[in-house]
Amino acid sequence: MRVIGYSLGAGLMILGGVELVRWLCFRLARGRGAGEMILLVRPTGPEDCEALVRAAALRVDWMDLRPPCRLACIDPGGETGAILERLERQCHSLERLGPEELARALAGESPKEGK
Repeated sequence: MRVIGYSLGAGLMILGGVELVRWLCFRLARGRGAGEMILLVRPTGPEDCEALVRAAALRVDWMDLRPPCRLACIDPGGETGAILERLERQCHSLERLGPEELARALAGESPKEGK
């Protein structure tokens, strides 16, 4: 039984060490890129829309990139669109994009320029 406990402890220590090295590398290299990152979220329906967008917003905040990562969500309209509209007021980094605005955003243009 001790061997299993020691093996499990050693495995967790190795996993923790790898995660620590990964985290340090990510933090040290985060300010060097000149590119821009967009985290694109596509909810499949109103059931998972809020949870998906909130999880993505937390991920964007956790990454803390420079320049800041943009959170874009494809707006299918209907009830999901209403949920996204409410979330957009709460989460200032969220951008709702239609299909034509998505093409502009991926091309590097501001999605609001065409309006």
